Amino acid sequence: MTVTVYSSKDASAPALTGIAGSLVAVLDACLVNGYGTKTAAGWTIAYTGTNQRVYKMNATAGTGNSLFVNDAGPSIPNEAEMTGFESPTGLGMGSGQFPTAAQISIGIGAVVCRKSATNDATVRNWTLIADDTCFYLFIETGDFAAPLATMPFVFGDIFSYKTSDPYRTVIIGRNTANNNSNSFENFGTLPGVSYSPLAITLGGHFMDRHWSGVGGSIPVGKHIEQAKLSGPIYGQGGGGYSGTNPIPLNNSPVVGIGGVSPGLVTFNYPNGPDGGLYLSPIWIHHNGSVRGYLKGLWSPVQSTPLNHNDTYTGTGNLTGKSFLSQSIMIGSNSAWQNSFIGQVHIETSSTWS
Repeated sequence: MTVTVYSSKDASAPALTGIAGSLVAVLDACLVNGYGTKTAAGWTIAYTGTNQRVYKMNATAGTGNSLFVNDAGPSIPNEAEMTGFESPTGLGMGSGQFPTAAQISIGIGAVVCRKSATNDATVRNWTLIADDTCFYLFIETGDFAAPLATMPFVFGDIFSYKTSDPYRTVIIGRNTANNNSNSFENFGTLPGVSYSPLAITLGGHFMDRHWSGVGGSIPVGKHIEQAKLSGPIYGQGGGGYSGTNPIPLNNSPVVGIGGVSPGLVTFNYPNGPDGGLYLSPIWIHHNGSVRGYLKGLWSPVQSTPLNHNDTYTGTGNLTGKSFLSQSIMIGSNSAWQNSFIGQVHIETSSTWS
């Protein structure tokens, strides 16, 4: 397993814009072909068409599941529709689809990857971190520039707590098309403790099947270390979420991945006694159980402790790991939280496990 960091700032990197086809050009270069001095992540193209692809992960190292990317501007050119398949038979066709059209009414059943705030040739910065079974994409779309926050997209195998889990692929994206509201920035959203977080699924989060293998596409949720705690950081009695709605009530406290609402008392950074930065795995859950965690992806327990694109090396239990910080927007429907950003730290060393 080799982890590679790809960036729009690399020499020979393809440009990402609001024009149809620019996203598959980036994914072709990163996942399949490589560019400049960067080698490809080890994926293949199973099917190809004009501004459309089916990318297949390594079937030896992982499940071998595939991602259909419709970058032909099905809703608007600056967004692409993304759908997983266990066994694709063509562009947007196959068995084991996740999500399905019954679960989300976008395209054939898809989450959205937003490329740009504008439908034009404005070039946007992007970062993609991948191995041959999973990738994390962060795009500076221009929708949230002050402070800067990316819009992420996730596809690939998680680390499952079930031995030999052939249905461990997750897809995470926006669940509304042609809308730049941070209300639909699902990746940064977490459930609240007061609503039993392991019972909560989140918009735009899906896996191909239950760990038993029975049935098909399922909605899932995620949580971090703070979900094991109770107290004001999760807004007891007011800051949680209900049902599958990840958006809190107006002006209620919010906790997201690596960030909290302004004004909440949080874990200090640096931590007083040891000057430490503390990280939590990001666990995937459904049906009241923890399925596993996102490989190589961590949430700071302290609120937005670093700057966007900061790098560092781990100590203690994280010795031997290198990290990259990415600022992300967190979903909220409150006007006072429009600048509410969070943060993830991604292992850039080949230490995903």
